[in-house]
Amino acid sequence: MEKVEIAVQVVNFNTKNYLINCLQSVFIDLADSNLSFEVNVLDNNSKDDLSNLKDFFFPFWQDRLKVYKSDKNIGFGAGHNLLAQKTQAKYLLLLNPDIVIEEPGAIKQLYWRIVNDGSIKVIGPKLYNEKGRDQYWDHGESRGIWAKFLNEISLGFYMKRNLESECAWVSGAVFLIEKKIFDKVGGFDEKFFLYKEEEDLCLRIRHLNDKYKVIYYPKVKVLHIGSVVASKKVYLAASYMYFIKKHPIGKRR
Repeated sequence: MEKVEIAVQVVNFNTKNYLINCLQSVFIDLADSNLSFEVNVLDNNSKDDLSNLKDFFFPFWQDRLKVYKSDKNIGFGAGHNLLAQKTQAKYLLLLNPDIVIEEPGAIKQLYWRIVNDGSIKVIGPKLYNEKGRDQYWDHGESRGIWAKFLNEISLGFYMKRNLESECAWVSGAVFLIEKKIFDKVGGFDEKFFLYKEEEDLCLRIRHLNDKYKVIYYPKVKVLHIGSVVASKKVYLAASYMYFIKKHPIGKRR
């Protein structure tokens, strides 16, 4: 496998139309970046036919795109773990299929911010919705009384920010991580089928070394349509209960 700088990863479950728009925006954004990259997609046993996915992109992009298929829906974290095994990239850029890169050079900015500071292991941008409004819960705070208290009971704490800050976690919708660290902590815990898996991963990274940072980088803004895959009502409660069972009191922040 070729060792590229960035492997873009997307897990698809019945979101083909969103996925096409997402990937088109990724290819356009990276076209003039001078970064070496590949794009890996997993069809998570959805009803979509992705056999013609490459046909939606220019021929000179098609060789960068690989599509894999799972014979069952293995969830968000397990899906990205599978894709991570398919690449030797230095960094993994995890994207939800309902992401659209509208701001020119967004990926390049995130990449160079994480590369230029060896202590940063994960970075994520500010997310906004289709109405152009800031999207709540694109990160979780790590500092301050309220953050410490709410993290301790596994609820998390969001605060609107326009300046870079160290944080507890960033949204898995746009999640750039050093692959070496991803591999070192064993990737996502696959017992989280959906929700809180990025919170768990970032917590484990921060506990691995207190010098390792998770950075919220609102200088870069990315469109996230949101809630196109599954309802929080279906999976969030189970993920919450597993999180508090896995991380004892005093180890949740």
